[in-house]
Amino acid sequence: MENASKALIIAAEILIGVLLLTLMVFMFHAMGTFSKTVDDNIETKNVSEFNINFEKYRGKSDITVQDIVSMGNLAKQYNEKMENEQLQIMVTGVSAKYRYVHKLNDEQTYDFIKDYSTVTRNEGGQRIDEVLHFECTEMTYDNETGKINRIVLKNLE
Repeated sequence: MENASKALIIAAEILIGVLLLTLMVFMFHAMGTFSKTVDDNIETKNVSEFNINFEKYRGKSDITVQDIVSMGNLAKQYNEKMENEQLQIMVTGVSAKYRYVHKLNDEQTYDFIKDYSTVTRNEGGQRIDEVLHFECTEMTYDNETGKINRIVLKNLE
C-alpha cells in the first residue's frame, strides 16, 4: 500500500511538471507573437512618419521651389543614413543641373532657388514677379519597405 501511494504521488508530480512545462511553452509562444506584433506596429509607424513628409505634396500643383528644396534636403539626409534604400527627388522642366534635387550641394541649391522661385511677366508695361509653382506628377513606393522611393515634380511655367 505504501508503494502504491508513493507511485501516485510521483505520477501527480510528473503530471504537474508536464502541465507547468506546457504552460511555459504556451507563454513563451504568446510573448514571441506579442513581441513580433509590437515590432511590426513600430515599423508601420516609422514608415508612415517617413511617408507623411512627402505625401502632403501628392497631386498638388502649388508646390514652391522652397518646398522642393525641403524635400531634397530630407531625401539627402535619408540617403546618407540608409545604405540600401534611396529616395530620389526629380524635377522636370528645369535645367539639367537641377534635375535631381537630392544631389544638389549648397551652392547649387541657392542657384536653383534664385532661378526658379519667381517668374517675371510684363503686363501693360508693368513688370510683375509671380511665384513659380510645380506639380507633383509621380510618387512611387518601394515594394519591400513601403516607403516612398521616387518623387517626380514638373515645372508649371
